Amino acid sequence: MSRHVKVFGRSDIAQLVVGANVLAFPIAATEEIWNLSEQLSVFQTLAFVTLSCVFLSAFIHYIHSVRGGDHGREEFRLHVVRLVATYGITLIISAAILALLGKFPLFDDTAVALKRMVLVAFPASFSATVVDSLS
Repeated sequence: MSRHVKVFGRSDIAQLVVGANVLAFPIAATEEIWNLSEQLSVFQTLAFVTLSCVFLSAFIHYIHSVRGGDHGREEFRLHVVRLVATYGITLIISAAILALLGKFPLFDDTAVALKRMVLVAFPASFSATVVDSLS
């Protein structure tokens, strides 16, 4: 018996927001992240983004893939939507929390701000996916 491909809706977005907040705040509030973001190179930051996307993609595929049936294009499209939404929402949540803490110097030191956002989003994106998978 094959399952139908699940659509990505508002409840999924809400679950991603909640899940991202689970780890984004405790990670963003640590001095280690603030200091590490000042030391990371551009290559290391891009490596974090790449690893996040690869691991998230594998995790999303494992949790949300449809077993059986022929849903190739539709399932692939939904996979890409979930990946982009998960990482995008997590980056926004991370930036918002860092800004509220006064640790997101977007206009004074853009590189450090973006590095902090990426570092906080790395674990927060996984908690977002876990919460989304609970439904």
